[in-house]
Amino acid sequence: MNKFKGMFTQSGIISKLLILIGFSCFFAVLGSMIWVLITQGNLVDIGSLKLMQLIQSIGIFVLPPFVLAYLCSNNTTIFLHLDRQINLLVILFIVLFMILIVPFINLSGDLNQRLVLPKALAGLESMMKAYESQATQLTEKLLNVHNLPALFFNIFLIAIIPALGEELFFRGAIQGVLQQKINAKAAIWITAIVFSAIHFQFYGFVPRMLLGAFLGYLLVWSGNLWLSIAAHFTNNVLAIIFYYMKTNGYKIFDIDTIGTGDTLWIGCFSGLFAVFGFYFFMRYFQKVDAEKTAAKHA
Repeated sequence: MNKFKGMFTQSGIISKLLILIGFSCFFAVLGSMIWVLITQGNLVDIGSLKLMQLIQSIGIFVLPPFVLAYLCSNNTTIFLHLDRQINLLVILFIVLFMILIVPFINLSGDLNQRLVLPKALAGLESMMKAYESQATQLTEKLLNVHNLPALFFNIFLIAIIPALGEELFFRGAIQGVLQQKINAKAAIWITAIVFSAIHFQFYGFVPRMLLGAFLGYLLVWSGNLWLSIAAHFTNNVLAIIFYYMKTNGYKIFDIDTIGTGDTLWIGCFSGLFAVFGFYFFMRYFQKVDAEKTAAKHA
C-alpha cells in the first residue's frame, strides 16, 4: 500500500481535483449500496434516513480528502492542515465570534431571499423553491427529536460530522489544491462559491458563501484547519440546540429571525461586529506569524 503514497504529488490541480471528486463519487455509491443492504432502502423510517445521512457524509466528505492527501503528499496531516496545535483561547474567541454574527448571517439570508430571478428564469426559480422546500422538510424531520440522547446524536450527525467533513473537503482539499496554482484570495472565494452552490439552496447562497469565505480566510491566516472546523461546528450546533429548545416547550427567541424585521438594527450591529472581528483575526494571526518568524531568526 505504501507504494501509492505520494504517487500523485507532482500532478496538476485538475488531476488532484478529479481524484478527490472521483473518490467522493465512489464512496457515495458504495455508501448507498451499504445503506440499501442494511435498511432495504427504507426512506420512511427516520432512523434509516439518519443512517443514510451518516454514511453519505462520511463517504462523500470525510474519506476522500484523506485519500487525496495520501496519494498527493508524504504527510497527510500537513497536507490537510491538521498538524497545528489548538489554542483554546483562540477557539473561545472563534466560538464567540460565530455566535455574535448570527444576526448578520440572518440579515444577509433575508436579503438573499428577496432576490427575484428574471421572468425568463421563472421555471428555474420555481424548481429551486420546490427543492429548498423539500430540503427544509427533510432537515426539520431530522432535527425533530424530544430527548437528550437523540439531541446528542443529532449534534454528532448534523454538527460534528458535517463540520469535520465539509472543512476537510472544501478548505483542506479543494482550497488547498487551488492554492498550489492561484493566489490565496482567489482560492478562498472560488471554494466558498462552490461550497455554497453544492448545497443547492439558492435562497441561502449569499450567507453560506460569506461563511465559507470566512472559514477559508481563517485557514489561510492560521494554517490550522481545526479552527475552521470549530467555527463550522459552532454555526451548526447553534441551529440544532435552538431548534430542539423551540420544539420542546422552551420559551426562547427564534434564532433564525433575529437580525431581520423588527430586529433589523441587531443585524446591522452584528454586521459591523463581523467586519471588526474579521480584521481582529487577520491582525492577530499576522502578529503570531511575525513572532514565529522572528523567533526562528533569533
